[in-house]
Amino acid sequence: MIELNGSLSLDDVVEVACNGEQVTLAADAATAMEETRRVVESVIETNEKQVYGLNTGFGKLQDVAISRENLERLQENIIRSHAAAVGDPAPTPVVRAAMLSRANTLAAGRSGVRPALVEQFLDLLNSNIHPLVPLEGSTDDLGANGHFGRVLLGEGRVEYQHEEMDAAEAFADAGLEPLSLAPKEGLSTLSGTPIMTGLIAIALDELERLLTAADAVAALTFSLIGNCPETFAERVVAERPQEGHQTAAQNVRRLLSDDVGIESMEQDPLSLRLIPQLHGTTRMQLENARNVVETELESVTDNPLVYPDGELVSCGNFNGQPLAESADQLARSLTKLAEASDQRTHKLLHSDNVPAPFLADEPGLESGLMIAQYTATGLVNESRLLDSAGDHSVIVSGGQEDVHSMGTIAARNLHTVMENVALVIAIELLTAVQFASLADDPPLSERLTALVDVVSEDVPLPNGDVHLHDKIEAIAELLRDGTIQSVIDAEE
Repeated sequence: MIELNGSLSLDDVVEVACNGEQVTLAADAATAMEETRRVVESVIETNEKQVYGLNTGFGKLQDVAISRENLERLQENIIRSHAAAVGDPAPTPVVRAAMLSRANTLAAGRSGVRPALVEQFLDLLNSNIHPLVPLEGSTDDLGANGHFGRVLLGEGRVEYQHEEMDAAEAFADAGLEPLSLAPKEGLSTLSGTPIMTGLIAIALDELERLLTAADAVAALTFSLIGNCPETFAERVVAERPQEGHQTAAQNVRRLLSDDVGIESMEQDPLSLRLIPQLHGTTRMQLENARNVVETELESVTDNPLVYPDGELVSCGNFNGQPLAESADQLARSLTKLAEASDQRTHKLLHSDNVPAPFLADEPGLESGLMIAQYTATGLVNESRLLDSAGDHSVIVSGGQEDVHSMGTIAARNLHTVMENVALVIAIELLTAVQFASLADDPPLSERLTALVDVVSEDVPLPNGDVHLHDKIEAIAELLRDGTIQSVIDAEE
């Protein structure tokens, strides 16, 4: 059981989002929420000042005063009007991560909302009622947030017990009641960065496994066609002590056989020689994104903020620029890693010691793995177009909202790039395993031999020209689900 109090770890998010861990609101957090809720209720009662989103309209309509009798309706209206995103629903783990992130921000006690709002989020999570949240069309998170906001009211569509249904039907089955929003609670549900935080958090969990697997695949390729393993030597990487470089070099070094390479000054192509630098830099960007997300999980991303001393402060904490830029940088670095993987695949198909052109059984009559490399190249080029969402902005709401992070787009793009990179590395692994199967006594360590065996057993190698789609997808899943990492991490 995880207690929410405004502070979450990335591991907490993964446990709830992916493993179904239950969540409750900490008692001290509920007390803090009640304290700032009294501030909001005092503003409503005295009716002496206008506070954005509490008793005014939104965006360009902020100058429109809202009467006391319409304050609750205002909150329901903003939820309904903002549920305007389009496209396919987000994956369930992303939705769960987003709901948890939003509930946690509200539990910090700086939004002026009731504990009942957080408890409604947690009831949905604990009952496995998951709003269907489309992700396209959000400049920050507003549009997407509106869709899970509707479900708090018992409206919209959800996924429940592996079926799509109306929220009202799921509520009835789970014994839940729709929530009536109090003043400010609709705005606080919509503000902030829960969707992009959830998207990136789920990506980081998968990328930890993918990058370790990428090091192993690169080590396998190097064992087959590399010449100078000194590029991974501890003394070499110590001369440039970038932490990520050292980790990547160590991962490769522990997998190589003593028989790999030759003692010469022959320089390998850069896609082989720069494995520590390219893979290591991606690890550094991964760590940067992790730091940004973990900070976000301990932040209050709302506007306006409410303090126990009675102050309500307008701010920009809802903006997702830190997340957008970290997602873009990580996507850019992953794409560079994929470029190198694609080039290593090319070298496996065309090296001086390749067992057969394109690793075909009967070259000419058969094309072997020729077109698999085309696929990798296409995926790399697609990824190059997906790493700069946060560089752009738009002007909306009559010019009142004239800068946007595009963080949801950047986070969605990161997922697309991650999937592309997994497929590119899968193609390298397929090619390397096929190379090893055709080569005469390849110099593989015990761990790399085990890697080849696991792939060969799970995904039978091509025998003649075959349909490669299913093999590539199956190997990519071995990379994603930790199978490859577990082989590499196993005790010798």
